[in-house]
Amino acid sequence: MKKIFKGFPSLLVLVLTICALGGCSSKNKLADCFNEKDVKTQAMEDITLAESDNFEGWQARFAPEYQSVVTEDAYISYKEVLARYGAFQEFGKAAVIGQEKDGKNCAVAVIICKHKGGDVKYTAAYDENMNLIQFTI
Repeated sequence: MKKIFKGFPSLLVLVLTICALGGCSSKNKLADCFNEKDVKTQAMEDITLAESDNFEGWQARFAPEYQSVVTEDAYISYKEVLARYGAFQEFGKAAVIGQEKDGKNCAVAVIICKHKGGDVKYTAAYDENMNLIQFTI
């Protein structure tokens, strides 16, 4: 029973972020307020920050309205899952698409990171101010 609940905090963050973007339309065209290269670069920086054991710094990257749901317990669960893949080796393929939620533009980056024990797919979504509004593996 203990194993079932061990991943609950990370599952909760995943569900909350999916719900947050669940209302997005899938026009897929990146809005003019975003630059594809900048979104990829920011996503890579946020992935590096998340892997650095700097919870406060990573939490601060989220939009203010999401910071309260990004808990240290969820971060610890994320780090435990990530540990199964071993050391980070390099960034792999990346793609950026545009989304719209409640009339607001979002940018979503999907980046494959190569780790010693296998690939990890990250999804990071940003509001127009380049604050994180979603971060999942």
